[in-house]
Amino acid sequence: MPLISFNLEDILYYSVAILAIVTFGSGFTRLFAGAFGHPRKDDIIDFNPITNLDIVGTIVFFLGGFGWGKQVDDQKIRFKKQKLGWCLLSLIAPFGSLTIAMSAAYIKHFFWTDRVIEVVLYLSAAATVYHVLPIPPLAGSRLIYLMLPQERIWRLYSKAGPFIILGLVLVDRFSGIPFLREAMAPVLDAVTRFAEYY
Repeated sequence: MPLISFNLEDILYYSVAILAIVTFGSGFTRLFAGAFGHPRKDDIIDFNPITNLDIVGTIVFFLGGFGWGKQVDDQKIRFKKQKLGWCLLSLIAPFGSLTIAMSAAYIKHFFWTDRVIEVVLYLSAAATVYHVLPIPPLAGSRLIYLMLPQERIWRLYSKAGPFIILGLVLVDRFSGIPFLREAMAPVLDAVTRFAEYY
């Protein structure tokens, strides 16, 4: 659900949702990376909403209805089984987004129905769904990471990834052919229904 009209109220609601998603997803990713990396790195743990924002990821949130927070540098964190460790770690952000979506759905159903709750619900569900795309920094890209023979190729791909996604979102939004939204719509609908199921 990309931002349709750039009025102050909708921008505020989207900002609240984005801060919640990136703080939860990036914060816990950093927590687990610091705790289970070798050597242990407590100095990367950060739950500050502002410092967890990623510029390109935030733009994509507003224009495309999904996005990501600031990523942990995979050259600074090492695991005993490096590729497996990063594949597991990449699942934290989509799981965090799904948790927020389910929490928002619960609040909407039992306590408080408001526009901001709906925005948090649908933006969190979309952030979960779009992680299946095999483009960095989304979680699906770690399947590519497993298959690539050299880390150097992955580093180049991971640097280009956010701009590839931004390009796809711009074409999807302004070309009049919403190919990306239409392709992801059935999965997004299923995840939203799952989050709202009580």
